[in-house]
This record gives sequence, structure tokens and C-alpha cells, in this order.
Amino acid sequence: MVTPTQLRSWRPDRLAEISDQITAHRRALIHQSDELAAGRVPTSWTFASAMAAQAAHQRLADGLATQVAEAANVIAALDAAAAAIRSAKEDLDGAYYAASRHDLRIDGATGAVRMTRSYDNTSDAAYAATQQNYVSRQVDDALAAAAAADEALAAALRTATTTDTNTVGSLGQQREVLEFTEMSTSEQVDYLLAHPEAYALLDDYASPQVKEIVGERVAAELDAVARDATALNDVATVERCTALMTAFGDDQVVMASMYERLEPEGLLATFSNVQSMMYIGSNVDELGGLARELRAGLQVASQDPGFDGETYGRELARYATYDVTDDERAALFDTYGSDGQGHAAVLDFLMRDGDYGESLVRGVAWQMDEFERSNPFGASTWAHHDSLASPLTGLDGVDFSYQPDPMAAVMGQLGKHPELGLEFFTESGAGEARSDFYFAERDWSRDGFSGISEAALAIGTDPENLAGSPEATARFVSEYFDRLPDNPEFNAESADGAAEPVAKLLKFYTPAMEVAIDSGSTDLAVGERLGHIGVESYLPDIDPYPLMDKADLNGLLKVALSTDEGVARVAEGVAGFQRAQLDAYAAANPGGVPGDPGGLERIMTSTATLEGHLQYMTGEIAIEGAESRAQRVETFTNLVSEAVGMFPVPYADEAGEILGDVGKNAWEFAWNKLSEMPTETIDAAYSSNVDAVIQAQEEGAERAANRLVVNAYQALVQAGILEISPEIADAWAPDGVIPRLQDIAPELVGTAAGDMGGAMDHVINEDYLRGVYERQFETYFGKK
Repeated sequence: MVTPTQLRSWRPDRLAEISDQITAHRRALIHQSDELAAGRVPTSWTFASAMAAQAAHQRLADGLATQVAEAANVIAALDAAAAAIRSAKEDLDGAYYAASRHDLRIDGATGAVRMTRSYDNTSDAAYAATQQNYVSRQVDDALAAAAAADEALAAALRTATTTDTNTVGSLGQQREVLEFTEMSTSEQVDYLLAHPEAYALLDDYASPQVKEIVGERVAAELDAVARDATALNDVATVERCTALMTAFGDDQVVMASMYERLEPEGLLATFSNVQSMMYIGSNVDELGGLARELRAGLQVASQDPGFDGETYGRELARYATYDVTDDERAALFDTYGSDGQGHAAVLDFLMRDGDYGESLVRGVAWQMDEFERSNPFGASTWAHHDSLASPLTGLDGVDFSYQPDPMAAVMGQLGKHPELGLEFFTESGAGEARSDFYFAERDWSRDGFSGISEAALAIGTDPENLAGSPEATARFVSEYFDRLPDNPEFNAESADGAAEPVAKLLKFYTPAMEVAIDSGSTDLAVGERLGHIGVESYLPDIDPYPLMDKADLNGLLKVALSTDEGVARVAEGVAGFQRAQLDAYAAANPGGVPGDPGGLERIMTSTATLEGHLQYMTGEIAIEGAESRAQRVETFTNLVSEAVGMFPVPYADEAGEILGDVGKNAWEFAWNKLSEMPTETIDAAYSSNVDAVIQAQEEGAERAANRLVVNAYQALVQAGILEISPEIADAWAPDGVIPRLQDIAPELVGTAAGDMGGAMDHVINEDYLRGVYERQFETYFGKK
């Protein structure tokens, strides 16, 4: 540890002098590159020894380059140490000055601070103690900073003396770096703008001041393009703008400076001209590339701590929606010749892809919310007419049937910032109205309800939201479940983009589905939409938990189950729900079934009820890839079987010993262990049922119940509650693994169900399980 006496004796100026000496030596080494180049082996030499000479020359060049690079690293370390130690000495001097004014003494060997007098007055003593603590912290901080600088310099010197590492580049590149660092600020700016490709090498040597000026100069060039619509018809101009954005686009300081100088209205004007030239120009691909670079640059700028993203986002949305004063409109005409066009397409393009800083997303989202809810019809008209046939629509691999919807794109951005999204929908004074408007009223059919559904999925499953704001998160999810089915456009045709995200959210909250089906309620009051689960079950007792009624669930399922991916996600939820409870049961009842036979019955009953209802809903909905209603029903059970088989076997012992923790850990573990089924698995589940379609449809309930029994036995074995009996092993599992449903021939499923039902009859009655299931399913098949 550095002592105060040592630090006061250090001479940072001497480090600076040594740095200057090494810099001079490095400069001399770099200039030897001319002599080295002159000594290169002539290309006319072709005899055998010429290759050896060339290799020796290259080794010499590489060695010289390494020496120069190491010298550069040492110089940087010396300069950093000199600055840090100088600052630490100043802080220590300040501490000594404060100590002298308050009757304190600093021990030069230890840094301890003590009082040199006593106080009779309590207030004076308290004040003296406060000053003592302040001076002690100042001393400690100064000594720590000095020690860190000393260690960093020592590490750099050890590296230089014990390794041969070139972290800079060739001699030519190091010469370029040296020449760049010897330029003035204005010369560096001019050089970088004239040679933007050199920034990859020189960015670490450019000061923040240089970077800010470069950003302003790049903005000036783009602003000139924004003022002249015909400029982008020139190929060289487009190439120049693209080259600048490509070179500097990853630097937060440059981009922040550029967009602050360009301002939102200048950015929109630039994009307006890009769109115009994409309509009529011959360099459409190049213009599309420039548009992508401009979007990426704004994302980088929004990540800069000094960039006022919220204000920029608000102004961007305000100008994009033409919410401007007469004076602002006149200024736009004076500067850019118009007040713009196609801004809805521009805002959609900017927000639909990539990651923006949270503050910019906040600004755009809150401003767009004011616009959307104050005039829904006007907002809808703007989104349609101000994006009609925009060439920006065809970028990002999107075909021209895509209909831009800026607010939907903003929702997608809120999904990338789940905590901000939760604030948006729960903010005091506005959250309730936003939920009602965006879930139940606003038409999202332009993007197939994708943006709003992705946002809800991210917000409702975000670990930070669940841990830090559990009640607000649960309320948000319950309101989404309640209001979305009431949206007039929320159906399988208009909400195809919502199928998988809604299914994923239902998967995450599978217990809420089970509660809705079990209760049978179709009109759950608002105050009843938050509750707790886990009572009298092997699930964690979580309160609050989002609840929904059966009518809402069915409305959500009509969309979630309309695609094969959605069906797969819901099937995974059923498997996870069952397996989580079975694992918790196994951990809580190590003695087996006699510990709690009723508990096992409740688990299997709840799963049978859930699967029966979901199969009924699956059969009601047309799904691409399924050729008949019966095939859709059987496919769902196949996918549940596939998902059950994706769990590790067994892992119940990982859950713990206490029931509450067992339930929670097992449940969370199940969801984490269950990955999503790949597309080929889903396709296989559908194709395996082709032969089954020829079976009589009126036998569907019995066939589906047989499959449920096979699934139940498989789940009990997977959880370690049952062992495979010798009879089952001989007939169905010779390799010790229960087959997946889709691997059992359709005509043998009934036989398998009979065998496996008998094998588990001592823990759960097969006929009882079938009855529970068929009560959910019977109305679909018309059975009484």
C-alpha cells in the first residue's frame, strides 16, 4: 500500500519526461522504416537464397514493428500514470490542507487521521469528527488511486519486458498513427474526413473534441443532402455519405454529435430525399444501404450517455406526425423546401429494427402515445397515407405487402426495454387508459398484432419486472389477457403475428390457464383478476398472480392455436406444468405414493382437464399443416408427448427439501429446462398423423383419451415417480425409454394405453383420468 509520505515524494513530471524520451526514440525507430524499405530484396532476385533473404528481411521488419508498438504501450502507460499520480497528489495535498485547518494530523506512514485536541462542547466534537471522517476518506481515495496507477504502470512495464506483442500494427500503420498524433486538432479532423477508412486504426488516438467536430462536419454534409433532393441522384454523393456513416457509425461520441447537429427535422428531411430518389433513381440498393447506416447510427448515438435521447425522440415523433407550429412549418419550408413526406414510413423504418437507448424509446413512445390517443382516426389515416408505397417498406427483407405501423414498431422497442414498457402501461394517470386503448380498441392488423404482443410477452416475463414489481407485472398481464380478446380485430386472420408471442405468454402462465378452465367462470370481475396459485397443489404459492376467466382464455387460444408454432408453445406449457408438479411431488414425498395419494391425483386431474380443453380448442381452429380436425387434436397430444420427452430424467432431487421451495424451484426449473421444439419436430408431429385421419371422427374422444393415458404414464416415469414395469419394458420399452406418441402406430395407441394405464393404476385410476379428460372434450364430439 502506498503511504502519504511516499506519494508526496513521487514526481509525476519525471514520468512525463521519460515518456517524451521514449516518444522520441519511438519516432526514430518509425523513421527507420524508410531505410528498411530501401533494403528490401529486389523482386528481380529469383535464385534460391532470395527467399531466405526475403524471410530475414520480413523478420527484421516484424521485430522493429513490435518494438515500436511496445514503446507506444509504455508511453501510454507512463502518460496515464503521470496524470493519475498528479491528480492523487493534488487530492492528498488538499487533505493535508483541510487537516491543518481543523486540528487534525495525518500519519505519514499509515494514512491514519487523528485529532490533535479535545472538545468540551458536544457540537464542536461532532463537527470535528465529521471533518476527521471527510479527511480520512480523502486520504484513502488519494492513496488508492496512486496505488492503482503504480500497479498499472508496473504491469505495462512487465508486459513490455517479458513479451513480444504488437497491438498496434505494421510499421506503416504505426507511422500513420505517429503522424496523426502530431497533427493539430483541425488537421486531425480534416484528415479523418478525407480518409474515413483510416478511422478504424486511428479512433483510439482521436480526442473527444476531434470526434465531436467530426460528427458536426458529417452532419453538415448530410444536411446539404437534405436541402437538395437531387443530390442523392449522384452516385458519388451516396457513396460518400455511406462511407462516412460506415467509418464513424460505431462511435457513440461521433454519432451523438452528428445527430445533435443534424436534429430530428434534418434527419427526416434526409430520409424524405432518400425515399424520393429510391422512387426514381437508378441507385436504389445504394440508397437502401445509406438508409440502414443512418438508422444504425441513430441507435449508436442513443446509447451515448451525453445524448439527450428523450428530447430527440419526442422531437422526432412530433415532426414525423407533423405536430408543428406555424413558425416551425415555415422554418421547414425555408430550410428544406417542404415540410416533408413519407414520415410515417420513416418512423416505422427507424423503430422496427435494432436496439435504441432507453431514453430515446421513452421520448418516441410517450410522444406517439399523445398523438395516437388524442386522435385515433387521424393517427390511423397518417400511418396509412404517409407510408403508402414507400420504398423503405421493402428493406430488411420485408416484402412490399408489409404495411408500416410506426406505433406497432414502437411497441416492439418497448419490448426490448421491459421495465420501460411496464412503466408505460402502469404509469399513474395514464396507464389504465393506455391499456384499454392499446389492448382492446386500437387496430393492430397492419402488423398482425405482432408489436403489441411481443411487447406484452417481454414485459410480462421479464425477470427484473417479476422481481422488482411483481404486483404491477401481474396486473399488466391480467389486463392484457382480459382486454385483448375484446379487440374487434383480434382474430386468426388479422392477428397472425400474435399467435406465437401470445402462445409463449400463455405457456409462461400455464397455471392461469388451468385456473380459468377449472373455475369455468366467463365473467371474472376486475378485482378478481389478481390472486394466488399454489394452494393445495405442488406449485409455489405466488401472490399476486394474473388470473383470467374462461371466455378470455378461449379468445386468446383462437389466435394462439392458429399456427403450428403457437400449438407447439402451448403444448410445451402443458408438459412443463405437469412435470413441474410431478417433480415437486417426488421431492416432497420421497417415500412414494403413500405419502400423499390425493396430491398425485390432483396433479394428474388438473393436467387432464387442461389438456382436454386445449385439445377441444385446437380441434376448433384451422391450423396450417393439419388436414382435418381429428388430425389437429391428435397432433396436440403428440406435441405434449414430445415436450415431456425433452426434460432431463430425473431431476426431482434438485428441487430441495422444503415444500414451498420445492414447488418454486421445480416449477422454475421445469420452464428453464424445457426448450422450444424445433420446426422439424412440429412438422413431424403433423405428418405422423396423416394415416390417423382415415379413422372415424366420432372415435376422436376415445382416441385422444388413449393418448392422454400414454402421456400420463410417460410423465410419471420421467419424473421418477414410477419405474418402468417388466411388462411395459418387454412390450413398449425394450431399450428402457418410453416411446413418443408419434412413434407408436395409430392402431396400437389403444393397446399401449391399456397396458400403461394398468401399470399406473395403483397410483392414479385410468378410468377416472379418462372421465376428467372427456368431460372437457365431449361437447366437441357430441358425446353425452
